[in-house]
Amino acid sequence: MHFTAIQILTDFLYSAMWFVVLGCTHPRRFSRRTTLITLAIWFVFYLIVTRSITFMSELRVFLGFFSFFAISLILYADPWPRVLFTTAMICLLVFTNEIIGVALYFPPEALAGTPELLSTKGQILFYGPYLAVGALLFFLLYLFLNRYKFSLGKNDWLLFAVFPISQAFLMFGWLDAIRTTADESRVVFFIIAIAAAVIADVGIFLSVRHIAQRAQLKAENEQLALQVEAQEKHYADLTAQYESIRRMRHDIANHLNTMQSLLESSRSGEAAAYLSELKASAYDTTLGICENPIIDAFLHNKIEWAKTNGVEIRARVSLRAGLSVSNVDLVRAFGNLLDNALEACAGIAGACVDLRCAQLNGCLVIRCANPVSGTPAGKSRRIPELDRGVGSRVLKDLAEKYDGSLKQERQEGTFRAELILNLHQNEGENP
Repeated sequence: MHFTAIQILTDFLYSAMWFVVLGCTHPRRFSRRTTLITLAIWFVFYLIVTRSITFMSELRVFLGFFSFFAISLILYADPWPRVLFTTAMICLLVFTNEIIGVALYFPPEALAGTPELLSTKGQILFYGPYLAVGALLFFLLYLFLNRYKFSLGKNDWLLFAVFPISQAFLMFGWLDAIRTTADESRVVFFIIAIAAAVIADVGIFLSVRHIAQRAQLKAENEQLALQVEAQEKHYADLTAQYESIRRMRHDIANHLNTMQSLLESSRSGEAAAYLSELKASAYDTTLGICENPIIDAFLHNKIEWAKTNGVEIRARVSLRAGLSVSNVDLVRAFGNLLDNALEACAGIAGACVDLRCAQLNGCLVIRCANPVSGTPAGKSRRIPELDRGVGSRVLKDLAEKYDGSLKQERQEGTFRAELILNLHQNEGENP
């Protein structure tokens, strides 16, 4: 096993590009220090393996990329199909870079698998363009992965990872064919084929993104349409309640005099009956639970609907109007939290959902807790184009949009969700 300092530096820089793309696309599972130490150990292993096995052999390629897949899945915290997709795209670009490198400069020593026999100048001429093209390709991949949001499920990510993986296998065969029988026309043909494959991949993923966006927009439009209808009913209920209160103000003196007369004449039974009658005609306590009229209308409608379906919602919401969070996003937040909770409560006798919201340390904190059955039931699709779980992805998008966080956990028969949205202010109280 023999390799030069230039080869080690090239491998290091090239591997660093891979993990810069991964680190900018997926959150780390461990601390930065632990991640860097693990990557250093992996690089030593990778260097030894790739330099101790025959150049371009199937075993060398398999072990190198298998270790890359494994370390990526260990270090990054996104769902494994999504990390697998990113690593597959990186592998696709590696082979793309190799074939472009053949077209640019591939001396006989490199074709023979002994680039260490090149002079220092020859190695710089060989590895320099290779690194430059690789940097450009990985930068374009970074822009693609981080410019767009793909609201896809695990199965979708796994399905689309098959495309770059299969293309990488094909390119490995092309590269081996070029190495054994170098031919300029064949190199040009392969580069054109690679460009077509990459364009096809990008087109497929953008199409899926548009489908996901349309499906999510359709769901949100349906929710907002229901919200407009709920607001109309809410304002009608409020008007009726305020009119009732206005009439009661005129009658309050008569009610008090009646109660006083009944009690002074020791007719406490009749006084209690009269008081019960007054309480029965009291205003609806689900109206006016928060200062924001839009959210008040939405919550009133949800609470009434849940009550008719045998689920109690205990809401303690401190939410004033005019927050930096838009009313549309607030409806999305409360709507998805309550929809998920009410769906989980289906079939649970006496189920109760606890909803709390308040401002705390410059953030809006929304907490929702609900009972869950012992075994989660299978879920069908609400929208044909998307897997179930769109609600959770909407909540994650809101947390990201407002520099907040989403925490969900299931413990001892209770599911709890906490959504934190940054308000960029310092006032608040404990929820």
